[in-house]
Amino acid sequence: MPRKNIVIDTEFHHIPWVAAMKAKDLPDGDLKFKRIVSNPDAAYGKVFNIETCIRHMDECGLDMAAVGLATWDAASMEVCRTINDELSGYMDRYPGRFIPLAHIPYLDGQSAIDELDRAINDLGLKGVTLLTSLRGARLDDKQLRPLFKKIEKLQVPVVVHPTVKIPIWGGDRYYMSGSVSREYDIIKAFVEVLCGVLPEYPELTFIFSHYGGGAPFLLGRIMSFYLPENTDIPKELIAKPKTYRQFEKFGLKKRFNKLLDRVYFNIAGTGGWMPAFKQALLAIRPERLCFGSDYPWEMSTPSDLKAYLASIKRSNIPKEDKKNILGGNMLRLFKV
Repeated sequence: MPRKNIVIDTEFHHIPWVAAMKAKDLPDGDLKFKRIVSNPDAAYGKVFNIETCIRHMDECGLDMAAVGLATWDAASMEVCRTINDELSGYMDRYPGRFIPLAHIPYLDGQSAIDELDRAINDLGLKGVTLLTSLRGARLDDKQLRPLFKKIEKLQVPVVVHPTVKIPIWGGDRYYMSGSVSREYDIIKAFVEVLCGVLPEYPELTFIFSHYGGGAPFLLGRIMSFYLPENTDIPKELIAKPKTYRQFEKFGLKKRFNKLLDRVYFNIAGTGGWMPAFKQALLAIRPERLCFGSDYPWEMSTPSDLKAYLASIKRSNIPKEDKKNILGGNMLRLFKV
């Protein structure tokens, strides 16, 4: 009997309460996590409650979810280890429902690499989640090269979540920290990974939140400035925008697309706005798109999530593409 088409949410946030409680013992420098645990708002209350997550998934028709919250990478090694232990246990407690992601304090050098090894090889977690930046270190920072080398060896995907500090970039006027500023943080990280990480690690794959911060819509601009090493182009075009014809003429298209094909984009981040979904399909292969809801911040109401799923299922694209976007692509990527 063939397996039914399943829906996998690749941006579903959850931190086990047992792990969150350890934040109360963090040093004073991590008061953010103490404050969250001591007085969680409505969204964070849902983040900590696994039974609430299960009920939401059941009501909305989500078969599986990739669970984690990369902001907690910044907590402590003890907290990250507990998160990993608890998420691993979900695979037995809730078989077939969760794709657990490893959490590591990834600027901690070898100890973080060792914890990642334990999370993947001993606990059976399926990927690792990282922030777009942490304490000033971007994803193309040289200090992360040993980490990426290890991830490549483990053959698991990297799920990238934006840094959520407020204010960020444009400040908090007009709520820009949550709208365009956060999306800029994602797309900036996407370019850093595309140009500064993927060429060095040919087996790495990444999943970026929120359409990569709008990457499909700015891809033409990114391509026009794409300039890899060992490229023979006229000096007057260096650091200048190139036309698409020039992009093809100088052999950049093939190299660019080879890198782009190792990046996946989830379709959360626009409140279920279907024009974004349709536009993304004009620039990104459907095999590189995946469903995401950003639960419990963006899609906390079941009726909204169900409406989004229904719109995707009604969309005028091939059935196989719908199947892949809703779950098939992630079944293959996470090997579940």
